[in-house]
Amino acid sequence: MLLIATLVLLALAGWAGIIYAKLSLPLGLLVAALPLIGIGVASAIGQPLAAYVALLPLGYFAYKNRGSEYDILIPVIGLVLATWFWTFASDKARLASAAAYEAQVAEFRKQSEANAANAAQTLAQWPNRVAKLKLQRGKLQLADTGAELAVPEHWRFIEAAPLRDALSGTKHYPGLGVIGWLVHERVDLAQLDTLWYVEVYAEQRGHVNADGVDDGDLEKRKGEATAKINAKAFAAGAPSFSFVKFLEAPKYDASYDRAVWVDQMSYPGETSLLLDCYAIKLGKEVQVWFRMREQFEGARELCTRSVRLMAAKTQFVSGAGYGDYTWLVDDSAGVDLGEVIASEHRVED
Repeated sequence: MLLIATLVLLALAGWAGIIYAKLSLPLGLLVAALPLIGIGVASAIGQPLAAYVALLPLGYFAYKNRGSEYDILIPVIGLVLATWFWTFASDKARLASAAAYEAQVAEFRKQSEANAANAAQTLAQWPNRVAKLKLQRGKLQLADTGAELAVPEHWRFIEAAPLRDALSGTKHYPGLGVIGWLVHERVDLAQLDTLWYVEVYAEQRGHVNADGVDDGDLEKRKGEATAKINAKAFAAGAPSFSFVKFLEAPKYDASYDRAVWVDQMSYPGETSLLLDCYAIKLGKEVQVWFRMREQFEGARELCTRSVRLMAAKTQFVSGAGYGDYTWLVDDSAGVDLGEVIASEHRVED
């Protein structure tokens, strides 16, 4: 539906532009471009009103040249209706995506609660199950993301499905969206108490604008958003946690379409503050995350370098990369990278 609405807008904008080009070619191009600029801005900032604001100059041109051979009243009326159709289709697509994600979250929580009862049995069986895990090397396709990961030397990749079967009810259970783990060859997988790994997961919320990383209030916003998320989790019976500060401030590298940062966190049952290291690789409509959670201060360098390395080793296939985004037809997340890092996009999940 959104594609149809976009095509209708293109046709009407082109019609109005051709009519007005008879009066002035530059004005004709402006008339054709304004509706498209409007829906582009509306898509980027998530405000449908911007699409209508862009039509105001066209209304003036239609009024000024009414009744003449340069009269664009009919296509302008059509553009107003088409803009409404486009905003309706865009909102419907966004709501459908959100509803599908919420359904996934609800099902995942239900399954997690059922699995919790089996935790003791899972822990006892883990050493035997480790031997059956498939450790992958080389270049891999990250499922349903359009991304490829070149597994670094001395590292191995384990898919999430067998991990979920083997770790149900434990803190290592791969959450919603997790694709798998990256584990160094020196890590003893059989020892759950000392197990460390880079978790790979993906979000498919639409295109995320690579802005906002340098916002001065980002740390404060991160704390506020995390507190809201924690309150909801605590009300549902989950352990409490809190964000303290950025131990390493977020930095965006445009050459890799990648951001890296380190959160300092307070977790239940821990006497010291722990680190969560993150790297995010931006695609056209998908974001691939790499994270190492609940690490001690002494592992800070290893933690940060590991997630940064994995993001650098990840590339999107042609047509799925960050630079392949086209605002006319591709979905927008309606948030920028700063909001994602601050976890503000998760508050309503």
